[in-house]
Amino acid sequence: MSKPARIGVIGCGNISPQYFKGAKLYPQIRMEACSDLSADVAKSRAEEFDVPRVLTVDELIADPEIDIVLNLTTPQFHAAINTRILEAGKHAYCEKPFATSREEGRAVLELAKRKGLRVGCAPDTFLSSPMQTARKLVDDGVIGRVFGGTAVFACPGHERWHPNPEFYYKQGGGPVLDMAPYYFTVLANLLGPAVSVVSSGKRVFTERKIATGPNEGQRVEVETATHNNSLVEYASGACVNAMFSFDVQGAHDLPLLTLYGSEGNLSLPDPNCFDGVVRVCRPGGEWEEMSLLHNYEGARALGLAELADAIRNEREHRANGELAFHVFDTMLACEEAAASGSRVSIDSSFERLPALLGSDSKSPKF
Repeated sequence: MSKPARIGVIGCGNISPQYFKGAKLYPQIRMEACSDLSADVAKSRAEEFDVPRVLTVDELIADPEIDIVLNLTTPQFHAAINTRILEAGKHAYCEKPFATSREEGRAVLELAKRKGLRVGCAPDTFLSSPMQTARKLVDDGVIGRVFGGTAVFACPGHERWHPNPEFYYKQGGGPVLDMAPYYFTVLANLLGPAVSVVSSGKRVFTERKIATGPNEGQRVEVETATHNNSLVEYASGACVNAMFSFDVQGAHDLPLLTLYGSEGNLSLPDPNCFDGVVRVCRPGGEWEEMSLLHNYEGARALGLAELADAIRNEREHRANGELAFHVFDTMLACEEAAASGSRVSIDSSFERLPALLGSDSKSPKF
Protein backbone atom coordinates (compact mmCIF):
# COMPACT_ATOMS: atom_id res chain seq x y z
CA MET A 1 0.00 0.00 0.00
CA SER A 2 1.18 3.51 -0.77
CA LYS A 3 2.26 5.67 2.13
CA PRO A 4 -0.48 7.92 3.53
CA ALA A 5 -0.48 11.59 2.64
CA ARG A 6 1.04 13.67 5.43
CA ILE A 7 -1.40 16.27 6.73
CA GLY A 8 -0.53 19.52 8.47
CA VAL A 9 -3.33 21.29 10.32
CA ILE A 10 -3.60 25.07 10.69
CA GLY A 11 -6.16 26.02 13.32
CA CYS A 12 -6.77 23.84 16.38
CA GLY A 13 -10.08 25.31 17.49
CA ASN A 14 -13.55 23.91 18.10
CA ILE A 15 -13.87 21.82 14.91
CA SER A 16 -10.36 20.34 14.92
CA PRO A 17 -11.03 17.36 17.24
CA GLN A 18 -13.52 15.98 14.72
CA TYR A 19 -10.80 16.00 12.05
CA PHE A 20 -8.12 14.57 14.31
CA LYS A 21 -10.46 11.72 15.30
CA GLY A 22 -11.83 11.20 11.81
CA ALA A 23 -8.40 10.98 10.19
CA LYS A 24 -7.68 7.82 12.17
CA LEU A 25 -10.40 6.02 10.18
CA TYR A 26 -8.78 6.52 6.79
CA PRO A 27 -5.47 4.89 5.80
CA GLN A 28 -5.04 7.41 2.97
CA ILE A 29 -3.98 10.17 5.40
CA ARG A 30 -1.87 10.70 8.53
CA MET A 31 -1.85 13.74 10.79
CA GLU A 32 1.78 14.88 10.78
CA ALA A 33 1.80 18.33 12.42
CA CYS A 34 -0.46 21.05 13.74
CA SER A 35 -0.30 24.77 14.40
CA ASP A 36 -2.42 27.53 15.88
CA LEU A 37 -2.09 31.20 16.74
CA SER A 38 -1.92 29.93 20.31
CA ALA A 39 1.05 27.59 20.70
CA ASP A 40 -0.50 26.23 23.90
CA VAL A 41 -3.70 25.26 22.07
CA ALA A 42 -1.71 23.50 19.33
CA LYS A 43 0.38 21.67 21.90
CA SER A 44 -2.71 20.56 23.79
CA ARG A 45 -4.33 19.17 20.62
CA ALA A 46 -1.13 17.42 19.63
CA GLU A 47 -0.93 15.70 23.00
CA GLU A 48 -4.63 14.79 22.95
CA PHE A 49 -4.55 13.22 19.47
CA ASP A 50 -0.96 11.99 19.20
CA VAL A 51 0.08 14.43 16.50
CA PRO A 52 3.89 14.11 16.18
CA ARG A 53 4.87 17.76 15.79
CA VAL A 54 3.74 21.25 16.79
CA LEU A 55 4.88 24.01 14.45
CA THR A 56 4.22 27.68 13.86
CA VAL A 57 1.98 28.50 10.92
CA ASP A 58 4.97 29.68 8.89
CA GLU A 59 6.95 26.54 9.72
CA LEU A 60 4.08 24.24 8.81
CA ILE A 61 3.40 25.90 5.45
CA ALA A 62 7.10 25.69 4.55
CA ASP A 63 7.69 22.17 5.86
CA PRO A 64 8.72 19.75 3.04
CA GLU A 65 7.37 16.81 5.06
CA ILE A 66 3.77 18.08 4.67
CA ASP A 67 1.81 17.02 1.56
CA ILE A 68 -1.61 18.59 2.21
CA VAL A 69 -2.48 21.43 4.56
CA LEU A 70 -5.84 21.31 6.31
CA ASN A 71 -7.02 24.88 6.86
CA LEU A 72 -9.31 25.07 9.91
CA THR A 73 -9.02 28.80 10.50
CA THR A 74 -12.11 31.01 10.84
CA PRO A 75 -13.90 31.92 7.59
CA GLN A 76 -12.35 35.35 7.06
CA PHE A 77 -8.91 33.71 6.81
CA HIS A 78 -9.79 30.72 4.59
CA ALA A 79 -8.83 32.29 1.26
CA ALA A 80 -5.71 34.04 2.56
CA ILE A 81 -4.34 30.89 4.19
CA ASN A 82 -5.25 28.76 1.16
CA THR A 83 -3.30 31.24 -0.98
CA ARG A 84 -0.22 30.90 1.22
CA ILE A 85 -0.50 27.10 1.14
CA LEU A 86 -0.72 27.00 -2.64
CA GLU A 87 2.10 29.53 -3.07
CA ALA A 88 4.26 27.19 -0.99
CA GLY A 89 3.57 24.36 -3.46
CA LYS A 90 1.21 22.34 -1.29
CA HIS A 91 -2.34 21.11 -1.80
CA ALA A 92 -4.98 22.82 0.36
CA TYR A 93 -8.20 21.62 1.99
CA CYS A 94 -10.26 24.01 4.09
CA GLU A 95 -13.34 24.18 6.23
CA LYS A 96 -16.42 25.81 4.77
CA PRO A 97 -17.18 28.39 3.53
CA PHE A 98 -14.67 28.43 0.69
CA ALA A 99 -14.13 32.20 0.95
CA THR A 100 -15.86 35.40 2.07
CA SER A 101 -16.17 36.94 -1.41
CA ARG A 102 -16.41 35.67 -4.97
CA GLU A 103 -13.22 37.54 -5.83
CA GLU A 104 -11.30 35.70 -3.10
CA GLY A 105 -12.71 32.35 -4.15
CA ARG A 106 -11.95 32.81 -7.85
CA ALA A 107 -8.40 33.91 -7.06
CA VAL A 108 -7.76 30.72 -5.07
CA LEU A 109 -9.13 28.53 -7.88
CA GLU A 110 -7.03 30.34 -10.48
CA LEU A 111 -3.88 30.08 -8.36
CA ALA A 112 -4.39 26.34 -7.84
CA LYS A 113 -4.85 25.87 -11.59
CA ARG A 114 -1.68 27.84 -12.39
CA LYS A 115 0.31 25.88 -9.84
CA GLY A 116 -1.06 22.49 -10.87
CA LEU A 117 -2.23 21.90 -7.29
CA ARG A 118 -5.45 20.68 -5.68
CA VAL A 119 -7.80 22.66 -3.48
CA GLY A 120 -10.61 21.01 -1.59
CA CYS A 121 -13.24 22.16 0.85
CA ALA A 122 -15.75 20.91 3.39
CA PRO A 123 -18.43 19.84 3.80
CA ASP A 124 -17.73 16.25 2.90
CA THR A 125 -20.93 14.78 4.35
CA PHE A 126 -22.20 14.31 0.78
CA LEU A 127 -19.62 11.50 0.54
CA SER A 128 -21.29 9.59 3.39
CA SER A 129 -23.01 6.27 2.76
CA PRO A 130 -26.57 7.66 3.14
CA MET A 131 -25.95 10.56 0.75
CA GLN A 132 -24.13 8.42 -1.80
CA THR A 133 -26.97 5.89 -1.60
CA ALA A 134 -29.39 8.75 -2.26
CA ARG A 135 -27.28 9.82 -5.25
CA LYS A 136 -27.57 6.31 -6.73
CA LEU A 137 -31.35 6.31 -6.19
CA VAL A 138 -31.68 9.66 -7.98
CA ASP A 139 -29.37 8.60 -10.82
CA ASP A 140 -31.31 5.36 -11.24
CA GLY A 141 -34.62 7.23 -11.48
CA VAL A 142 -36.16 5.54 -8.46
CA ILE A 143 -38.32 8.62 -7.74
CA GLY A 144 -38.54 9.65 -11.39
CA ARG A 145 -37.76 13.18 -12.53
CA VAL A 146 -36.96 15.39 -9.52
CA PHE A 147 -38.97 18.60 -9.76
CA GLY A 148 -38.87 19.98 -6.23
CA GLY A 149 -37.60 19.70 -2.69
CA THR A 150 -37.37 21.19 0.78
CA ALA A 151 -34.30 21.96 2.90
CA VAL A 152 -34.61 23.16 6.49
CA PHE A 153 -32.12 24.17 9.16
CA ALA A 154 -33.64 25.90 12.17
CA CYS A 155 -32.31 26.46 15.70
CA PRO A 156 -32.26 29.19 18.37
CA GLY A 157 -28.61 30.09 17.65
CA HIS A 158 -25.08 28.79 18.27
CA GLU A 159 -24.49 30.95 21.35
CA ARG A 160 -26.21 28.19 23.35
CA TRP A 161 -23.21 25.85 22.96
CA HIS A 162 -20.28 27.69 21.34
CA PRO A 163 -17.92 29.47 23.77
CA ASN A 164 -16.92 32.09 21.17
CA PRO A 165 -19.94 32.59 18.88
CA GLU A 166 -19.32 36.21 17.86
CA PHE A 167 -18.26 35.40 14.29
CA TYR A 168 -21.60 33.69 13.61
CA TYR A 169 -23.31 37.07 13.93
CA LYS A 170 -20.84 39.32 12.13
CA GLN A 171 -20.76 40.06 8.40
CA GLY A 172 -19.71 36.84 6.74
CA GLY A 173 -21.62 34.83 9.35
CA GLY A 174 -25.29 33.96 9.68
CA PRO A 175 -27.16 30.71 9.07
CA VAL A 176 -26.83 30.74 5.28
CA LEU A 177 -23.02 30.92 5.16
CA ASP A 178 -22.69 28.67 8.22
CA MET A 179 -25.24 25.90 7.64
CA ALA A 180 -26.38 26.06 4.01
CA PRO A 181 -23.09 24.53 2.77
CA TYR A 182 -24.21 21.13 4.09
CA TYR A 183 -27.57 21.32 2.34
CA PHE A 184 -26.47 22.94 -0.90
CA THR A 185 -23.49 20.58 -1.30
CA VAL A 186 -25.74 17.53 -0.94
CA LEU A 187 -28.27 19.09 -3.34
CA ALA A 188 -25.52 19.91 -5.85
CA ASN A 189 -24.34 16.30 -5.70
CA LEU A 190 -27.90 15.08 -6.28
CA LEU A 191 -29.21 17.66 -8.76
CA GLY A 192 -26.21 19.40 -10.33
CA PRO A 193 -25.66 23.18 -10.49
CA ALA A 194 -28.12 25.82 -9.30
CA VAL A 195 -28.99 28.64 -11.73
CA SER A 196 -31.02 31.25 -9.80
CA VAL A 197 -32.44 32.24 -6.41
CA VAL A 198 -35.26 34.36 -5.00
CA SER A 199 -35.10 35.01 -1.25
CA SER A 200 -36.35 36.83 1.81
CA GLY A 201 -34.24 37.44 4.91
CA LYS A 202 -34.31 39.27 8.22
CA ARG A 203 -32.53 39.86 11.51
CA VAL A 204 -34.93 38.89 14.31
CA PHE A 205 -32.80 39.77 17.37
CA THR A 206 -30.33 42.67 17.62
CA GLU A 207 -28.09 40.93 20.17
CA ARG A 208 -27.34 37.47 21.54
CA LYS A 209 -26.32 36.29 25.02
CA ILE A 210 -23.48 33.77 25.29
CA ALA A 211 -24.67 30.81 27.36
CA THR A 212 -21.48 28.85 28.02
CA GLY A 213 -17.71 29.08 28.51
CA PRO A 214 -15.52 31.87 29.89
CA ASN A 215 -17.62 34.54 28.14
CA GLU A 216 -20.92 33.32 29.55
CA GLY A 217 -23.35 36.20 30.03
CA GLN A 218 -21.66 38.52 27.55
CA ARG A 219 -23.81 39.93 24.76
CA VAL A 220 -22.97 39.83 21.06
CA GLU A 221 -24.28 42.42 18.63
CA VAL A 222 -25.96 40.88 15.58
CA GLU A 223 -24.76 42.43 12.31
CA THR A 224 -26.16 40.00 9.74
CA ALA A 225 -29.48 38.44 8.74
CA THR A 226 -30.29 35.41 10.87
CA HIS A 227 -33.38 34.04 9.08
CA ASN A 228 -33.53 33.29 5.35
CA ASN A 229 -36.11 31.69 3.06
CA SER A 230 -34.94 30.93 -0.47
CA LEU A 231 -36.33 29.27 -3.57
CA VAL A 232 -33.40 27.78 -5.49
CA GLU A 233 -33.82 26.76 -9.13
CA TYR A 234 -31.51 24.11 -10.60
CA ALA A 235 -30.41 23.58 -14.19
CA SER A 236 -32.08 20.16 -14.00
CA GLY A 237 -35.45 21.90 -13.61
CA ALA A 238 -35.89 21.22 -9.89
CA CYS A 239 -36.87 24.02 -7.49
CA VAL A 240 -35.96 23.63 -3.81
CA ASN A 241 -37.59 25.63 -1.02
CA ALA A 242 -34.89 26.26 1.63
CA MET A 243 -35.04 27.83 5.10
CA PHE A 244 -31.99 28.60 7.23
CA SER A 245 -32.53 30.17 10.64
CA PHE A 246 -30.82 30.98 13.93
CA ASP A 247 -34.13 32.34 15.24
CA VAL A 248 -36.47 29.35 15.65
CA GLN A 249 -37.13 29.04 19.39
CA GLY A 250 -37.83 25.40 20.25
CA ALA A 251 -38.12 22.19 18.29
CA HIS A 252 -39.67 22.00 14.83
CA ASP A 253 -41.11 19.06 12.92
CA LEU A 254 -40.24 20.12 9.37
CA PRO A 255 -38.35 17.67 7.12
CA LEU A 256 -34.61 18.39 7.00
CA LEU A 257 -34.07 17.45 3.37
CA THR A 258 -36.62 15.94 0.97
CA LEU A 259 -36.78 15.60 -2.81
CA TYR A 260 -40.03 15.30 -4.74
CA GLY A 261 -40.06 13.31 -7.97
CA SER A 262 -42.56 12.36 -10.63
CA GLU A 263 -42.65 8.79 -9.26
CA GLY A 264 -42.12 9.31 -5.53
CA ASN A 265 -40.36 11.21 -2.76
CA LEU A 266 -36.91 10.80 -1.22
CA SER A 267 -36.26 11.62 2.46
CA LEU A 268 -32.65 12.24 3.51
CA PRO A 269 -31.00 12.44 6.94
CA ASP A 270 -29.33 15.49 8.47
CA PRO A 271 -26.76 16.67 5.87
CA ASN A 272 -24.50 17.86 8.71
CA CYS A 273 -24.00 14.22 9.75
CA PHE A 274 -22.50 11.10 8.21
CA ASP A 275 -25.18 8.61 9.24
CA GLY A 276 -28.93 8.31 9.17
CA VAL A 277 -31.79 6.72 7.26
CA VAL A 278 -32.69 7.14 3.59
CA ARG A 279 -36.37 6.59 2.80
CA VAL A 280 -38.50 6.47 -0.35
CA CYS A 281 -42.26 6.91 -0.59
CA ARG A 282 -43.93 5.84 -3.83
CA PRO A 283 -47.46 6.83 -4.95
CA GLY A 284 -50.07 5.27 -2.69
CA GLY A 285 -47.46 3.71 -0.42
CA GLU A 286 -45.76 4.30 2.92
CA TRP A 287 -42.23 5.47 3.62
CA GLU A 288 -39.77 2.63 2.98
CA GLU A 289 -36.27 2.56 4.45
CA MET A 290 -33.67 1.86 1.79
CA SER A 291 -30.63 -0.34 2.27
CA LEU A 292 -27.35 1.59 2.25
CA LEU A 293 -24.92 0.70 -0.51
CA HIS A 294 -21.76 1.15 1.56
CA ASN A 295 -20.37 -0.13 4.84
CA TYR A 296 -17.74 2.48 5.72
CA GLU A 297 -17.88 4.86 8.66
CA GLY A 298 -18.15 8.52 7.75
CA ALA A 299 -16.43 11.27 9.70
CA ARG A 300 -14.80 14.65 9.23
CA ALA A 301 -11.65 14.03 7.14
CA LEU A 302 -13.50 11.76 4.68
CA GLY A 303 -13.14 14.44 2.00
CA LEU A 304 -9.49 14.91 2.94
CA ALA A 305 -8.90 11.17 2.50
CA GLU A 306 -10.72 11.23 -0.85
CA LEU A 307 -8.51 14.12 -1.96
CA ALA A 308 -5.37 12.19 -0.99
CA ASP A 309 -6.61 9.13 -2.89
CA ALA A 310 -7.40 11.26 -5.96
CA ILE A 311 -3.92 12.80 -5.97
CA ARG A 312 -2.32 9.36 -5.70
CA ASN A 313 -4.48 7.92 -8.50
CA GLU A 314 -4.40 11.03 -10.71
CA ARG A 315 -8.16 11.54 -10.89
CA GLU A 316 -10.44 14.43 -9.99
CA HIS A 317 -11.43 14.70 -6.35
CA ARG A 318 -15.10 15.13 -5.45
CA ALA A 319 -14.97 17.68 -2.60
CA ASN A 320 -13.20 20.07 -4.93
CA GLY A 321 -12.82 23.83 -5.13
CA GLU A 322 -15.17 24.24 -8.10
CA LEU A 323 -18.01 22.53 -6.22
CA ALA A 324 -17.23 24.52 -3.06
CA PHE A 325 -17.14 27.78 -5.00
CA HIS A 326 -20.49 27.02 -6.66
CA VAL A 327 -22.04 26.27 -3.28
CA PHE A 328 -20.57 29.51 -1.92
CA ASP A 329 -21.85 31.39 -4.98
CA THR A 330 -25.33 29.95 -4.36
CA MET A 331 -25.24 31.06 -0.71
CA LEU A 332 -24.19 34.59 -1.63
CA ALA A 333 -27.00 34.66 -4.18
CA CYS A 334 -29.47 33.76 -1.40
CA GLU A 335 -28.30 36.70 0.70
CA GLU A 336 -28.16 39.09 -2.28
CA ALA A 337 -31.65 38.13 -3.44
CA ALA A 338 -32.99 38.72 0.07
CA ALA A 339 -31.31 42.14 0.24
CA SER A 340 -32.44 43.26 -3.24
CA GLY A 341 -35.86 41.66 -3.44
CA SER A 342 -34.97 40.44 -6.94
CA ARG A 343 -34.09 37.13 -8.55
CA VAL A 344 -30.31 36.61 -8.64
CA SER A 345 -28.68 34.46 -11.31
CA ILE A 346 -25.87 32.04 -10.40
CA ASP A 347 -23.12 32.11 -13.01
CA SER A 348 -20.72 29.49 -11.63
CA SER A 349 -20.94 25.78 -12.32
CA PHE A 350 -19.05 22.54 -11.69
CA GLU A 351 -18.67 19.02 -13.03
CA ARG A 352 -20.91 16.50 -11.26
CA LEU A 353 -18.50 13.62 -10.68
CA PRO A 354 -19.58 9.96 -10.41
CA ALA A 355 -21.04 8.55 -7.22
CA LEU A 356 -18.92 6.30 -5.02
CA LEU A 357 -19.23 2.63 -5.90
CA GLY A 358 -21.20 0.42 -3.55
CA SER A 359 -19.06 -1.82 -1.36
CA ASP A 360 -19.17 -3.95 1.80
CA SER A 361 -15.66 -2.80 2.69
CA LYS A 362 -15.05 -0.91 5.92
CA SER A 363 -13.04 1.57 3.83
CA PRO A 364 -14.62 3.83 1.17
CA LYS A 365 -14.18 2.65 -2.41
CA PHE A 366 -13.12 5.93 -4.01
